[in-house]
Amino acid sequence: MNTTTSSVVLQDFSPGQLIAGMQVCSVFWAFISAFGIVANVINIRTFIAMGLTDGMTISFLILSITDLKFLLVSMALSFSTGFYVLETISDFWQQWIPYNVGLYFANLIVPLSAMTSLQTSFIAIARCLCVAAPFYFKDMLTRRITLVIMVSFILFSTAAYIPVFAYMGVIDKFDPKRNMSRPTVWVSASREPIKNIVWTILAMVIPLASQVVVIISLVVMAMAIKNSHQFRMASSSFTPQPNNIEQTGKPAIKSGTKITDKLYKLSGKDMQIVQQVALISILHIICQTPKIMFIIAGIILPEFNFNRALYNVYLTMSNTRLIFEMINSAITLPIYYKFNSKFRRLAKCI
Repeated sequence: MNTTTSSVVLQDFSPGQLIAGMQVCSVFWAFISAFGIVANVINIRTFIAMGLTDGMTISFLILSITDLKFLLVSMALSFSTGFYVLETISDFWQQWIPYNVGLYFANLIVPLSAMTSLQTSFIAIARCLCVAAPFYFKDMLTRRITLVIMVSFILFSTAAYIPVFAYMGVIDKFDPKRNMSRPTVWVSASREPIKNIVWTILAMVIPLASQVVVIISLVVMAMAIKNSHQFRMASSSFTPQPNNIEQTGKPAIKSGTKITDKLYKLSGKDMQIVQQVALISILHIICQTPKIMFIIAGIILPEFNFNRALYNVYLTMSNTRLIFEMINSAITLPIYYKFNSKFRRLAKCI
């Protein structure tokens, strides 16, 4: 009896396909980054004009600042990638080596992306707690606490990546094709094990944990709003019986019951904040999904990594999922404008 063994062999992209993918991605990066930079500048100016009177406004402001930094670096990455493509397909060249400079900007994106994930997770958790248990958490998340937590995320992500940058520098490298030396980014061989540890935390653990946290917060927040609404509807339609009425003529309510949170009705401002947080959370989930799939693919397929058999596929997919991360940071302005009346009024004056 004959037995046959079939196996699926994954084939890497050709250099030409890689360059074509980089060319397309660099154009998308440039347009998305340009729009997002303008949008986040408007966000920042508007939130400052609104007055930093509450923790949620401070959270949105700091998130917009982080998004702006992320998009500025993304814009720089799009230009360096575009110049690299031009050098590859034509005689155009720069005084510096675009690919290696792009490598530096790609490394800058890692901690900035982690900051965005951590800050979005905090915003989702904070609003979830305020909706699920408003009488307990509403006054706890003060401006100071919010500021400390949001800034600590920035400091943590930055400090975690400093060891990686410590093994990088700028040197002059001789280019035999141009017969000249050009500035380029130098990377130490000792950097790789450190980078692997840092990337595991910032580029794998944090995005995965953030995705789970945001989804859970969104579900809990939706259930809390639904339960609160149903409880108020049932309470308003309930007619108390005479034996349930105290001598004061009011329905008797036992002390120690936990109906206060259910009876809490969101104000117009609170509902606007919930809508903003919900949409930002949904946007985060959608735009982070390609990154999560990218991470899982790297775990399942060992060859799907740097300097492995599927390097060109890896780099192309990495560039593609970065488009979604840029979208996540670029299109929050329409959300704030639509669901925040004060933001909308002040934004029109800018």
